[in-house]
Amino acid sequence: MPQIAASPFTAAQVVEAEKAAQTLEALVARLASDESFGAALKEKPRETLAEAGMAIEKEAMEALMLVDAERFDEACERLFELVDSDFLITMSNPSCG
Repeated sequence: MPQIAASPFTAAQVVEAEKAAQTLEALVARLASDESFGAALKEKPRETLAEAGMAIEKEAMEALMLVDAERFDEACERLFELVDSDFLITMSNPSCG
């Protein structure tokens, strides 16, 4: 019987990573197919994401980078093709200003 290697990641990390990957992939898909969503995202990124039910949580993104760095990199490359650096700066700043 073949042995199954133990995962170096906790179940919680895997769940958080999957949630982050799905969010990034959904964001990329929506941006690629919906120009009005892209315009709204540029004007009010946090509100637009919230209205779309997309939460970009730091802990989940960190888990994705740890658990599946390749999937994270691929999603980010596609995202960077669809948004400008101002969006990324806005999303990395605290919401409290």
